[in-house]
Amino acid sequence: MSNRRTVGLKRRPRVNDGKLHYVNNLAKHPESGVYLYRFSYKGQIRTGSTGCYRLEEARDYLAVLKSRLALEGIGIKKRRIRTFRQVYESWVKEIAPLRTKNYVRGMKSNITLHVLPLIGGFDVAKIDRSTIISVINSYLESGKARSSANTILTNLTTLLIYAAEEGRDWIPRVPKVPKLEIQKVARPIVTEEDLDAFLSAVDSLNVLDFSFMVRAQIYMGLRIDEAITMEWKGVRLNERVYIPSKTKNKDAPTMPIPDKMVPWFEKMAEKYGTFGYISPGRGKGKPHQGYYTNYWLSKLVAALEMSKKFTSHRLRATFANLLKQQNVPITTIQKLMRHSKVETTMIYIETREQEMRDAVNQL
Repeated sequence: MSNRRTVGLKRRPRVNDGKLHYVNNLAKHPESGVYLYRFSYKGQIRTGSTGCYRLEEARDYLAVLKSRLALEGIGIKKRRIRTFRQVYESWVKEIAPLRTKNYVRGMKSNITLHVLPLIGGFDVAKIDRSTIISVINSYLESGKARSSANTILTNLTTLLIYAAEEGRDWIPRVPKVPKLEIQKVARPIVTEEDLDAFLSAVDSLNVLDFSFMVRAQIYMGLRIDEAITMEWKGVRLNERVYIPSKTKNKDAPTMPIPDKMVPWFEKMAEKYGTFGYISPGRGKGKPHQGYYTNYWLSKLVAALEMSKKFTSHRLRATFANLLKQQNVPITTIQKLMRHSKVETTMIYIETREQEMRDAVNQL
Protein backbone atom coordinates (compact mmCIF):
# COMPACT_ATOMS: atom_id res chain seq x y z
CA MET A 1 0.00 0.00 0.00
CA SER A 2 1.17 3.48 -0.76
CA ASN A 3 1.42 5.94 2.10
CA ARG A 4 -0.93 8.92 2.32
CA ARG A 5 1.79 11.57 2.27
CA THR A 6 1.56 13.98 -0.62
CA VAL A 7 4.83 14.55 -2.44
CA GLY A 8 5.97 18.14 -2.69
CA LEU A 9 3.65 19.50 0.04
CA LYS A 10 4.83 20.35 3.50
CA ARG A 11 2.74 21.08 6.53
CA ARG A 12 3.12 24.58 7.85
CA PRO A 13 4.97 24.44 11.15
CA ARG A 14 3.36 25.82 14.25
CA VAL A 15 4.73 29.11 15.39
CA ASN A 16 5.37 29.12 19.10
CA ASP A 17 4.79 32.53 20.65
CA GLY A 18 4.98 31.90 24.36
CA LYS A 19 1.76 30.14 25.34
CA LEU A 20 0.17 30.69 21.94
CA HIS A 21 0.55 28.25 19.04
CA TYR A 22 -0.27 29.79 15.67
CA VAL A 23 -1.69 27.54 12.98
CA ASN A 24 -2.17 29.16 9.58
CA ASN A 25 -1.43 32.54 11.21
CA LEU A 26 -4.17 32.16 13.86
CA ALA A 27 -4.12 31.23 17.56
CA LYS A 28 -6.89 31.14 20.14
CA HIS A 29 -6.22 33.12 23.30
CA PRO A 30 -6.42 30.67 26.24
CA GLU A 31 -8.34 33.05 28.51
CA SER A 32 -10.56 35.29 26.39
CA GLY A 33 -11.14 32.77 23.58
CA VAL A 34 -10.55 35.46 20.92
CA TYR A 35 -8.48 34.48 17.89
CA LEU A 36 -5.22 36.39 17.45
CA TYR A 37 -3.26 36.69 14.21
CA ARG A 38 0.46 36.75 13.41
CA PHE A 39 1.94 36.87 9.92
CA SER A 40 4.78 38.38 7.95
CA TYR A 41 4.14 41.12 5.38
CA LYS A 42 6.93 42.82 3.46
CA GLY A 43 9.51 41.69 5.99
CA GLN A 44 7.54 42.88 9.02
CA ILE A 45 5.71 40.73 11.57
CA ARG A 46 2.13 41.88 12.05
CA THR A 47 0.20 40.78 15.12
CA GLY A 48 -3.17 41.67 16.59
CA SER A 49 -6.64 40.50 17.53
CA THR A 50 -9.33 39.48 15.07
CA GLY A 51 -12.03 40.15 17.65
CA CYS A 52 -13.64 36.85 16.56
CA TYR A 53 -14.52 33.89 18.74
CA ARG A 54 -15.19 31.42 15.93
CA LEU A 55 -12.44 30.03 13.71
CA GLU A 56 -14.38 30.53 10.46
CA GLU A 57 -14.97 34.21 11.24
CA ALA A 58 -11.33 34.67 12.26
CA ARG A 59 -10.20 33.20 8.93
CA ASP A 60 -12.48 35.58 7.04
CA TYR A 61 -11.19 38.51 9.07
CA LEU A 62 -7.59 37.56 8.32
CA ALA A 63 -8.33 37.14 4.61
CA VAL A 64 -9.90 40.61 4.46
CA LEU A 65 -6.97 42.10 6.37
CA LYS A 66 -4.41 40.59 3.99
CA SER A 67 -6.45 41.72 0.98
CA ARG A 68 -6.58 45.27 2.31
CA LEU A 69 -2.83 45.31 2.83
CA ALA A 70 -2.29 44.01 -0.70
CA LEU A 71 -4.54 46.71 -2.17
CA GLU A 72 -2.82 49.43 -0.17
CA GLY A 73 0.50 48.07 -1.43
CA ILE A 74 -0.47 48.96 -5.00
CA GLY A 75 -1.93 52.33 -4.07
CA ILE A 76 -5.58 51.39 -3.54
CA LYS A 77 -6.60 52.50 -0.05
CA LYS A 78 -9.62 51.39 1.94
CA ARG A 79 -12.76 53.52 1.95
CA ARG A 80 -12.48 56.40 4.35
CA ILE A 81 -15.08 56.46 7.10
CA ARG A 82 -16.37 59.99 7.32
CA THR A 83 -19.87 60.05 8.79
CA PHE A 84 -21.33 58.67 12.01
CA ARG A 85 -23.80 56.63 9.95
CA GLN A 86 -20.87 54.87 8.24
CA VAL A 87 -19.41 54.04 11.66
CA TYR A 88 -22.72 52.53 12.73
CA GLU A 89 -23.02 50.48 9.52
CA SER A 90 -19.45 49.23 9.95
CA TRP A 91 -20.17 48.23 13.56
CA VAL A 92 -23.27 46.31 12.47
CA LYS A 93 -21.23 44.31 9.95
CA GLU A 94 -18.14 43.67 12.05
CA ILE A 95 -19.16 43.62 15.72
CA ALA A 96 -22.90 42.90 15.84
CA PRO A 97 -22.50 39.19 14.88
CA LEU A 98 -20.36 38.73 17.99
CA ARG A 99 -22.96 40.18 20.38
CA THR A 100 -26.21 38.72 21.71
CA LYS A 101 -29.41 39.22 19.73
CA ASN A 102 -31.06 41.24 22.49
CA TYR A 103 -28.07 43.58 22.78
CA VAL A 104 -27.91 44.18 19.04
CA ARG A 105 -31.67 44.67 18.82
CA GLY A 106 -31.56 47.34 21.54
CA MET A 107 -28.54 49.04 20.00
CA LYS A 108 -30.09 49.18 16.51
CA SER A 109 -33.40 50.49 17.84
CA ASN A 110 -31.83 53.28 19.92
CA ILE A 111 -29.34 54.42 17.29
CA THR A 112 -31.66 54.34 14.25
CA LEU A 113 -34.57 56.03 16.04
CA HIS A 114 -32.86 58.60 18.23
CA VAL A 115 -29.28 59.21 17.02
CA LEU A 116 -28.96 58.78 13.26
CA PRO A 117 -31.79 61.25 12.43
CA LEU A 118 -29.85 63.91 14.35
CA ILE A 119 -26.15 63.27 13.66
CA GLY A 120 -26.06 60.45 11.09
CA GLY A 121 -24.52 62.73 8.47
CA PHE A 122 -22.07 64.43 10.83
CA ASP A 123 -18.33 64.10 10.23
CA VAL A 124 -17.50 61.54 12.93
CA ALA A 125 -14.09 63.10 13.58
CA LYS A 126 -15.79 66.39 14.55
CA ILE A 127 -18.34 64.91 16.99
CA ASP A 128 -17.55 66.49 20.35
CA ARG A 129 -19.03 66.70 23.82
CA SER A 130 -21.58 69.37 22.87
CA THR A 131 -22.81 67.22 19.96
CA ILE A 132 -23.48 64.28 22.27
CA ILE A 133 -25.18 66.48 24.87
CA SER A 134 -27.47 67.91 22.17
CA VAL A 135 -28.56 64.36 21.25
CA ILE A 136 -29.32 63.52 24.88
CA ASN A 137 -31.19 66.81 25.42
CA SER A 138 -33.29 66.20 22.32
CA TYR A 139 -34.16 62.73 23.65
CA LEU A 140 -35.17 64.13 27.05
CA GLU A 141 -37.27 66.89 25.47
CA SER A 142 -39.40 64.22 23.84
CA GLY A 143 -40.51 63.14 27.31
CA LYS A 144 -38.24 60.12 27.71
CA ALA A 145 -36.85 58.98 31.06
CA ARG A 146 -33.36 59.92 32.23
CA SER A 147 -32.47 56.25 32.72
CA SER A 148 -33.30 55.59 29.05
CA ALA A 149 -31.23 58.61 28.06
CA ASN A 150 -28.26 57.00 29.81
CA THR A 151 -28.76 53.91 27.66
CA ILE A 152 -28.67 56.07 24.53
CA LEU A 153 -25.49 57.69 25.81
CA THR A 154 -23.91 54.27 26.42
CA ASN A 155 -24.81 53.04 22.92
CA LEU A 156 -23.49 56.20 21.27
CA THR A 157 -20.25 56.03 23.26
CA THR A 158 -19.80 52.36 22.31
CA LEU A 159 -19.83 53.30 18.62
CA LEU A 160 -17.36 56.14 19.14
CA ILE A 161 -15.01 53.84 21.06
CA TYR A 162 -15.24 51.40 18.15
CA ALA A 163 -14.32 54.24 15.76
CA ALA A 164 -11.33 55.26 17.90
CA GLU A 165 -9.80 51.79 18.29
CA GLU A 166 -6.27 51.30 17.07
CA GLY A 167 -6.25 50.24 13.45
CA ARG A 168 -9.28 52.34 12.60
CA ASP A 169 -8.40 55.73 14.08
CA TRP A 170 -11.46 57.29 12.49
CA ILE A 171 -11.64 59.78 15.36
CA PRO A 172 -8.79 61.19 17.46
CA ARG A 173 -10.45 60.53 20.84
CA VAL A 174 -13.80 59.73 22.42
CA PRO A 175 -15.57 62.72 24.01
CA LYS A 176 -16.36 62.06 27.68
CA VAL A 177 -19.91 62.83 28.78
CA PRO A 178 -20.96 61.73 32.30
CA LYS A 179 -24.20 59.85 32.76
CA LEU A 180 -27.24 61.69 34.06
CA GLU A 181 -27.92 61.46 37.77
CA ILE A 182 -31.08 59.51 38.50
CA GLN A 183 -33.11 59.92 41.65
CA LYS A 184 -33.16 56.64 43.53
CA VAL A 185 -36.67 55.27 43.94
CA ALA A 186 -37.38 53.12 46.97
CA ARG A 187 -37.61 49.49 45.93
CA PRO A 188 -39.94 47.01 47.63
CA ILE A 189 -38.73 44.95 50.57
CA VAL A 190 -40.39 43.17 53.47
CA THR A 191 -40.09 45.34 56.57
CA GLU A 192 -39.61 43.98 60.06
CA GLU A 193 -43.20 44.93 60.93
CA ASP A 194 -44.63 42.98 57.98
CA LEU A 195 -42.29 39.97 58.11
CA ASP A 196 -44.49 37.62 60.16
CA ALA A 197 -47.55 38.32 58.01
CA PHE A 198 -45.51 37.84 54.84
CA LEU A 199 -44.13 34.47 55.96
CA SER A 200 -47.59 33.35 57.01
CA ALA A 201 -48.80 34.14 53.49
CA VAL A 202 -45.86 32.16 52.09
CA ASP A 203 -46.75 29.13 54.23
CA SER A 204 -50.43 29.38 53.26
CA LEU A 205 -49.43 28.18 49.77
CA ASN A 206 -48.57 24.81 51.37
CA VAL A 207 -45.38 24.39 49.31
CA LEU A 208 -42.63 23.30 51.72
CA ASP A 209 -39.77 23.82 49.26
CA PHE A 210 -40.88 27.38 48.51
CA SER A 211 -41.27 28.21 52.22
CA PHE A 212 -37.76 26.90 52.86
CA MET A 213 -36.15 28.83 49.98
CA VAL A 214 -37.84 32.10 50.94
CA ARG A 215 -36.50 31.80 54.47
CA ALA A 216 -33.04 30.85 53.19
CA GLN A 217 -32.95 34.15 51.30
CA ILE A 218 -34.47 36.29 54.07
CA TYR A 219 -32.65 34.78 57.05
CA MET A 220 -29.34 33.78 55.41
CA GLY A 221 -29.07 36.29 52.56
CA LEU A 222 -28.69 33.65 49.85
CA ARG A 223 -29.09 34.50 46.18
CA ILE A 224 -31.91 32.62 44.48
CA ASP A 225 -29.57 30.27 42.59
CA GLU A 226 -27.70 29.58 45.83
CA ALA A 227 -30.95 28.76 47.66
CA ILE A 228 -32.05 26.39 44.89
CA THR A 229 -28.73 24.52 44.78
CA MET A 230 -28.20 24.09 48.54
CA GLU A 231 -26.72 20.67 49.30
CA TRP A 232 -26.73 18.62 52.49
CA LYS A 233 -22.97 18.08 52.31
CA GLY A 234 -22.47 21.73 53.25
CA VAL A 235 -24.84 21.69 56.24
CA ARG A 236 -23.47 21.49 59.78
CA LEU A 237 -26.56 21.88 61.97
CA ASN A 238 -24.72 21.03 65.17
CA GLU A 239 -22.30 23.88 64.42
CA ARG A 240 -25.05 26.12 62.96
CA VAL A 241 -23.09 26.78 59.74
CA TYR A 242 -23.53 26.16 56.03
CA ILE A 243 -20.74 25.99 53.44
CA PRO A 244 -22.14 26.44 49.91
CA SER A 245 -20.58 24.55 47.03
CA LYS A 246 -21.64 27.15 44.46
CA THR A 247 -21.58 30.94 44.85
CA LYS A 248 -21.45 33.90 42.47
CA ASN A 249 -17.83 34.69 43.35
CA LYS A 250 -16.81 31.00 43.24
CA ASP A 251 -15.72 31.14 46.86
CA ALA A 252 -16.73 28.85 49.73
CA PRO A 253 -17.53 31.04 52.77
CA THR A 254 -18.78 29.64 56.04
CA MET A 255 -22.26 31.05 56.52
CA PRO A 256 -24.07 31.08 59.88
CA ILE A 257 -27.43 29.29 60.12
CA PRO A 258 -29.84 31.27 62.34
CA ASP A 259 -31.90 29.41 64.93
CA LYS A 260 -35.11 30.17 63.02
CA MET A 261 -33.83 28.14 60.06
CA VAL A 262 -33.04 24.96 62.01
CA PRO A 263 -36.66 23.64 62.13
CA TRP A 264 -36.95 24.17 58.36
CA PHE A 265 -33.80 22.19 57.67
CA GLU A 266 -35.29 19.42 59.79
CA LYS A 267 -38.55 19.53 57.82
CA MET A 268 -36.67 19.23 54.52
CA ALA A 269 -34.62 16.32 55.91
CA GLU A 270 -37.79 14.54 57.01
CA LYS A 271 -39.30 14.90 53.53
CA TYR A 272 -36.30 14.17 51.29
CA GLY A 273 -33.53 12.74 53.47
CA THR A 274 -30.10 14.23 54.01
CA PHE A 275 -28.38 13.36 50.73
CA GLY A 276 -27.89 15.47 47.58
CA TYR A 277 -29.83 18.70 47.15
CA ILE A 278 -31.88 19.93 50.07
CA SER A 279 -34.71 20.79 47.69
CA PRO A 280 -34.47 18.32 44.78
CA GLY A 281 -36.28 19.06 41.54
CA ARG A 282 -38.21 16.68 39.33
CA GLY A 283 -35.11 15.35 37.59
CA LYS A 284 -33.15 12.76 39.51
CA GLY A 285 -30.18 14.30 41.25
CA LYS A 286 -30.99 17.81 39.98
CA PRO A 287 -32.24 20.94 41.78
CA HIS A 288 -35.28 23.00 40.91
CA GLN A 289 -35.03 25.45 38.00
CA GLY A 290 -34.93 29.20 38.56
CA TYR A 291 -38.51 29.68 37.42
CA TYR A 292 -39.73 27.47 40.29
CA THR A 293 -39.56 30.18 42.96
CA ASN A 294 -40.57 32.89 40.49
CA TYR A 295 -43.78 30.98 39.77
CA TRP A 296 -44.84 30.76 43.41
CA LEU A 297 -43.60 34.25 44.24
CA SER A 298 -45.70 35.77 41.44
CA LYS A 299 -48.78 34.07 42.91
CA LEU A 300 -47.92 35.41 46.36
CA VAL A 301 -47.30 38.96 45.11
CA ALA A 302 -50.64 38.96 43.29
CA ALA A 303 -52.52 37.63 46.34
CA LEU A 304 -50.98 40.24 48.66
CA GLU A 305 -51.37 43.02 46.07
CA MET A 306 -47.67 43.83 46.36
CA SER A 307 -45.60 45.68 43.78
CA LYS A 308 -44.81 43.62 40.69
CA LYS A 309 -41.22 44.77 41.15
CA PHE A 310 -40.96 42.49 44.18
CA THR A 311 -38.81 39.72 42.71
CA SER A 312 -36.88 36.93 44.38
CA HIS A 313 -33.83 39.22 44.52
CA ARG A 314 -35.77 41.54 46.83
CA LEU A 315 -35.76 38.73 49.42
CA ARG A 316 -31.97 39.04 49.62
CA ALA A 317 -32.37 42.81 49.87
CA THR A 318 -34.85 42.22 52.71
CA PHE A 319 -32.10 40.33 54.55
CA ALA A 320 -29.79 43.36 54.33
CA ASN A 321 -32.44 45.82 55.43
CA LEU A 322 -33.65 43.69 58.35
CA LEU A 323 -30.08 43.63 59.64
CA LYS A 324 -29.82 47.38 59.19
CA GLN A 325 -33.04 47.87 61.18
CA GLN A 326 -31.36 45.93 63.99
CA ASN A 327 -28.45 48.42 63.87
CA VAL A 328 -25.99 45.82 62.60
CA PRO A 329 -22.82 47.59 61.31
CA ILE A 330 -22.72 47.92 57.54
CA THR A 331 -19.34 46.17 57.43
CA THR A 332 -20.87 43.12 59.13
CA ILE A 333 -23.75 43.13 56.64
CA GLN A 334 -21.16 43.31 53.86
CA LYS A 335 -19.45 40.16 55.14
CA LEU A 336 -22.74 38.29 55.57
CA MET A 337 -23.73 39.18 52.00
CA ARG A 338 -20.24 38.24 50.77
CA HIS A 339 -19.60 41.53 48.96
CA SER A 340 -16.02 42.53 48.19
CA LYS A 341 -16.90 46.23 48.46
CA VAL A 342 -19.11 47.97 51.00
CA GLU A 343 -20.42 50.19 48.18
CA THR A 344 -22.12 47.13 46.70
CA THR A 345 -23.84 46.44 50.02
CA MET A 346 -25.09 50.03 50.20
CA ILE A 347 -26.98 49.51 46.94
CA TYR A 348 -29.23 47.05 48.77
CA ILE A 349 -30.02 49.40 51.66
CA GLU A 350 -33.34 51.23 51.40
CA THR A 351 -33.92 54.32 53.54
CA ARG A 352 -37.62 54.46 54.38
CA GLU A 353 -39.51 57.70 54.99
CA GLN A 354 -40.33 56.74 58.58
CA GLU A 355 -36.65 56.08 59.29
CA MET A 356 -35.75 59.56 58.05
CA ARG A 357 -38.52 61.07 60.18
CA ASP A 358 -37.30 59.20 63.27
CA ALA A 359 -33.75 60.36 62.59
CA VAL A 360 -34.58 64.09 62.43
CA ASN A 361 -36.83 63.82 65.47
CA GLN A 362 -33.77 62.85 67.50
CA LEU A 363 -32.31 66.33 67.01
